[in-house]
Amino acid sequence: MKVSILGAGAFGEALGKILSYNGHETKYYDPIKFPNISLDEAISDTEIIIYAAPSDQHQNILPQLPKNIHLICASKGFLSLKPFSDFSSFSALGGAAFADDITAQEKSITLTASSEISENLFSTEKISVEYTKDTLGIILCGALKNIYAIGAGLYGESGQEKPEKDTDISKLMPYLTTVASEMQELLQANHADTKTLRLSCGIADLVLSCSPESRNFSFGQALKNHQTAKKNATTEGLSVIKSLSEYPDFIIPDSATTLKDIITQVQNYIANL
Repeated sequence: MKVSILGAGAFGEALGKILSYNGHETKYYDPIKFPNISLDEAISDTEIIIYAAPSDQHQNILPQLPKNIHLICASKGFLSLKPFSDFSSFSALGGAAFADDITAQEKSITLTASSEISENLFSTEKISVEYTKDTLGIILCGALKNIYAIGAGLYGESGQEKPEKDTDISKLMPYLTTVASEMQELLQANHADTKTLRLSCGIADLVLSCSPESRNFSFGQALKNHQTAKKNATTEGLSVIKSLSEYPDFIIPDSATTLKDIITQVQNYIANL
């Protein structure tokens, strides 16, 4: 198949390598890495479009895309399906895996998709694709886990100390237990399927994102230590919080106190820049 990937960051490139491995023809659109390739050129004659660009670029990119070609969202920064409402065929892709692991294919990885076509695109000897009809659940899990990963860096061990780089993730279990409960309430309040949390895009991806290797975790640590975050690194959790005003229908239950506290701390950081 002919596939266009919008965004050539680490995750976009990793998906592209898997597509090439599976014999699909791949083109990228990324103004920074491929400045000589226009969006029109990247999507010409394409059969599938994969949105892997940062979520805060969607207002510039999505309106320019054909609405009759299947679009797969692999960007973990949206709080609603509303940005994709004009597309006649749309699905989401998530899962617990760092880009390097997807590229290396040295360990077994499970991705979560809401279209069966993703199985044809991404399944390999090491990568399996599980299917769910809950597109919204995949989208919400991807965005929320990035915000909560900031909180993991902010709160540290048991909500107090800063974990070292070699800290076992089990030391964050009190925090993760609280977050898992909140995520279930958030999915339910926003009419997604709470069972999606059991899939790779749910709790498993949350745990991975709360590890010290995560950029969101590193941002939380920098915030805790009153440091300025790296300006050249994409921190999706920060982008999601910045975009909250775009999603007036997104419901945060009163019981989601951890999420509210993270949002408040990040918004205060933004206000003081």
